[in-house]
Amino acid sequence: MLMISLTEALNNLTVDDLKSLMRWLPDASRIGKKSGLVEEILRSLAGDRLCALWEGLDETQRLAVAEATYAGDGCFNAMRFRAKYGRLPHFFVRDERRLRQHSGPPTALCLFLYYQNGWHCVPADLKERLMAFVPPPEPVRLDTTDTLPEMNGESPLTVRLCERDALADLPVLLRLVDQGKVQVSEKTSLPGTATLRLLCGQLSGSDYYADHAPNPTDQEIGPIKAFSWPILLQAAGLVQRNGSKLALSKAGLKALTAPTADVLGTIWRKWLKATLLDEFSRIDVIKGQKARGGAMAAVAPRRAAITELLQRCPAGEWISIDAFSGFMVATGRTFDVARDPWSLYICEPDYGSLGHSGYHDWDILQLRYMLCFLFEYAAPLGIIDVAYTEPAGARPNFRDMWGTDELQFLSRYDGLAYFRVTSLGAYCLGASAHYTPAQVRVSLRLSVMPGMQVKVIGDSLSAEESLILDMWATEEADKLWRLDLQKAIVAVERGHDIAELREFLQARDDQPLPDTVESFIKSAGKQGKALKVAGTTLLIDCHDAQMAAMLATRKETARLCLRAGDRHVVVRLEDEEKFRTHIRALGYGMTA
Repeated sequence: MLMISLTEALNNLTVDDLKSLMRWLPDASRIGKKSGLVEEILRSLAGDRLCALWEGLDETQRLAVAEATYAGDGCFNAMRFRAKYGRLPHFFVRDERRLRQHSGPPTALCLFLYYQNGWHCVPADLKERLMAFVPPPEPVRLDTTDTLPEMNGESPLTVRLCERDALADLPVLLRLVDQGKVQVSEKTSLPGTATLRLLCGQLSGSDYYADHAPNPTDQEIGPIKAFSWPILLQAAGLVQRNGSKLALSKAGLKALTAPTADVLGTIWRKWLKATLLDEFSRIDVIKGQKARGGAMAAVAPRRAAITELLQRCPAGEWISIDAFSGFMVATGRTFDVARDPWSLYICEPDYGSLGHSGYHDWDILQLRYMLCFLFEYAAPLGIIDVAYTEPAGARPNFRDMWGTDELQFLSRYDGLAYFRVTSLGAYCLGASAHYTPAQVRVSLRLSVMPGMQVKVIGDSLSAEESLILDMWATEEADKLWRLDLQKAIVAVERGHDIAELREFLQARDDQPLPDTVESFIKSAGKQGKALKVAGTTLLIDCHDAQMAAMLATRKETARLCLRAGDRHVVVRLEDEEKFRTHIRALGYGMTA
């Protein structure tokens, strides 16, 4: 923005505006033409009188002058100021009899900040003079805390240690996928009700609000991390969709034996670039997100802005969502959620449109997106630990919006109150070069018997241990399994290493494995790889047996096909065109 001089700023005001300002200059004469009034104000702001006038401002007004003076463009940014200080300066004299406090006689602050093209700015020459005595503002600081309060307002806080959960959840999820138990919509790639129910029962600690028992009139919170995991696995390329079922890709099979922390880091980085889902779509009370013309802004810049600030957060220290959000705004690390807020609405497109003033503020759109991003994606991957309450009533700043009377929350994520970057998170975010997971002590004991039976002693199997055994064995009774050759062969066919079974059993049995079990492991590993798919072929039906014999023996075609019965030959897919060329030269054609 082009900065103007103090004289130009004063000349842009009306005579009435000038006279209103001069109430703060008791020695200035209010009599005369506009040019004379301008000269009077310039005289009153000359020399040391400018400093005295600044000292007469209240603390908030002095801070506003300082922020604008040291801003590159000389402009006062109300949004950033409120985020930093939690309040705004008064530009107009407050009068309790007046309903609207953003109009009326100007305060002395208006002698420093002049309205120009929608902004309050310090004139260029005045800015230079102010820098001589106005101290620069303190830098914005991100407040953190070592300990959490027991309550957030009137609601108790629930703390989830997500790093620990993520390290346990990822192997379970991969094994559930490998066993064909995870399904998604063929149209949307989103998990359905049955899969969500399955995952809620299998994930460590279940879902965040698994114990929530809503009344019939309550808004449904629903699964959060159970919803995000199938999306994350698809975005990272660890799974592929076969119809509605997910199956492990080659990368997913490798992930089963790779360090879990590294796999989680890969998922995080690939998710940041994925376009499979706009997270904001999960805030489903806001309609119109798929309006023609594109109401929503791109997701990548949003994720990048939040991630860049997460990288600056000290690991292990709790940060309130409001402090994090305020720091983003105060430091100018903002992002857009909607390109066209008028396309978004609650209940009804006209009265409920988010284009109305106050309906698309930062706390309505950007903060809600941030809550979703952190709670549903960063937390399940163990990037952050979280502390949260019930969402109902947690953030009531939407209450004045049309159509929200029956809503208890604007988003299912409204209860997220605090988070902290974990050691795993610092590693995945690139803020730490190394990550050393805590050593997991195996407490479960097994007894592996010569008759191929595996008995669980003492503690019950964890979700992951149960899935591992289920891949190689059949459950015969409570805490009693039997190794199954057919299951083991299927596992080897899928790409699993039989050594995984040996390591699993040996780590939980104090005795050496019986010879019969060692023989089973050796046989399963060999028999599971006895045959190998060398390629895909076409089965071609010939007119008669003589033609099949001719094609299988003639010099031009013999190297491209093999006899398969009296009237059939098979040809590799990659050799199809060559085969067609030769049979055409022989005077024959091939139809589908």
